[in-house]
Amino acid sequence: MLIGLGLTMVLTVPWASAVDRYVAPNGTGGGTSWTDTHSNLIEMVALAGNNDTVYVTNNATYWLTNQITIANSITVRSWGPGGIYDPTNTILSGRYPNAINRHFTLNNAGATVAGLTLTKGYESAGGSIYLQNGMVTNCIIVSNVAYSSSGGGVYMLTGAGGVWNCTISGNIVSNVGMSAGGIYVASGGPWRIANCTISGNSCTNGSGSGGGIRADVTTIISNCWIVSNQAGYAGGGIYLGGGGCYNSFIIGNKVVSSPSSFGGGVRLTWTSLLRNCLIVNNSAMASSASAGGVYINENISIQNCTIASNVSSGSGGVYFMGTGGNAGFPKVENTIIWGNASGGSYSNWSSGASDSSISWVTFTNCCIAPNIYSNANSFASGINTITNDPRFVNNATDFRLQPSSPCINAGVNRGWMEGALDLYGYRRIDNFRKTVDIGAYEYLSAGTMFSGH
Repeated sequence: MLIGLGLTMVLTVPWASAVDRYVAPNGTGGGTSWTDTHSNLIEMVALAGNNDTVYVTNNATYWLTNQITIANSITVRSWGPGGIYDPTNTILSGRYPNAINRHFTLNNAGATVAGLTLTKGYESAGGSIYLQNGMVTNCIIVSNVAYSSSGGGVYMLTGAGGVWNCTISGNIVSNVGMSAGGIYVASGGPWRIANCTISGNSCTNGSGSGGGIRADVTTIISNCWIVSNQAGYAGGGIYLGGGGCYNSFIIGNKVVSSPSSFGGGVRLTWTSLLRNCLIVNNSAMASSASAGGVYINENISIQNCTIASNVSSGSGGVYFMGTGGNAGFPKVENTIIWGNASGGSYSNWSSGASDSSISWVTFTNCCIAPNIYSNANSFASGINTITNDPRFVNNATDFRLQPSSPCINAGVNRGWMEGALDLYGYRRIDNFRKTVDIGAYEYLSAGTMFSGH
């Protein structure tokens, strides 16, 4: 609106319409339609403005000659039958070892990469994706390398956004002491990693940590499978330095360096939360290792988790380190810590607390062995602690509860549970029993009517 000389003028400026652009390997046109496709994806992205979409046809492999930088609010996505995402058949190759190319750098909150396989990327940090702002979704990020820094698959920093519905597998960090074979979260945030399978990634040279994920700032991990990743030093599956991990499976991860290794499944620090997670079959087997399952310190909360069948040369299940200090003290509630194995004296849990005048760890309504009061190396207090066998359906493969389990209706209800689901999709607080169970799973008797909504 311009005001002058007693007149009011209203200027209407039409919004530029979004433009669709089309890429196919044998395209010879301008990229304006599927009958006028362009062959060069990098050029099409460079031409795209805010709100544009660049469609990439499936059943093709695209060989990159450089990384693709997305600085505008645009979407780059695959086009499969009927317009669906088709990551399996839409492949972008960085051409390593014949070339050195990362696939994408994203630096706009509205930037999205969707429905692609991103493979054979090779870069100093973030072998496939360097994510400063934006979102990556429905992609397969596989067999990429970060050669001098962290983040074999994805490196996140500065801004916010995240990774959704992706498979991140077989990525590595090759330099000594660098972290996060799968995803590294360095700064910015909050970031989100959701509905992803993160498997077979590694950072095993020297003191690398976070084989699957390392997050140094607030990051929310939810509904993920974090499986068979390896780190050299700490957090074979996850190294989490703020935020939380919710409703996730953390299975078969390892820390492998000698002489020290910490947290085969998870390494938690600062103010982190672990909720509704299954942590099983992880290991830390170096000569002075601690915690096959979870290694934690400071103001950490573990809620409604099942931590079982993990193994370490030190504490098999959980190790609590430190004295809390200004950050507070660990709190564990409604959690099963059972059936873990150790080469030392404490198969299920132990701590490195150094001040016997404080109750350093608090267990509330947990199923845990040995009895917390008999662990001479730990300073802990317990409320409503169960020390009987939780009676899993199968101690090796199925960690739901049998009908005779002492963990049924034995938890303490919390506000966050209202409307929440367990790891199997059952209501945490149902309309019949009204009391939460201990562990990652709620027991639902045969014939019970159930709705997850």
